Amino acid sequence: MCNGEGVRQSHGGAIAVLKPSTVAGAPDLAHELRLRLAEDDSNKGTTASLEGLKLDAGTAHIVIHGHGDLRSVHDLGEAVLHQFKIPDSMAGASFPLANRLSLSVGGDGVIGRRASFVQDGLVVGVGIIGWN
Repeated sequence: MCNGEGVRQSHGGAIAVLKPSTVAGAPDLAHELRLRLAEDDSNKGTTASLEGLKLDAGTAHIVIHGHGDLRSVHDLGEAVLHQFKIPDSMAGASFPLANRLSLSVGGDGVIGRRASFVQDGLVVGVGIIGWN
């Protein structure tokens, strides 16, 4: 699917497809979620959107870890690079992040890092951030 042979159009920015977590006792994530991150040149920041969320986010937030290992235990305190709250009733709309994220690889960049969707203190969905 490289070299322009894929059927999906590039949208720019970054994306993570968050699949349901296998952590016992975590709330069930009925569908995969798509976390999209984009640079917002108008305010020199980053915007995010979370597609596929069927209910109010409540106490939900996203954690971007300092590594991309999906095999590790979902410990929310380990190597947190960034985290941000999902606004209530955001219904797939874009929202600005308080801090600009580096949509690049290495250093403080988020590409290749594990992202966790956390609700009520439990990891509900996980995925790896990649180019969109």
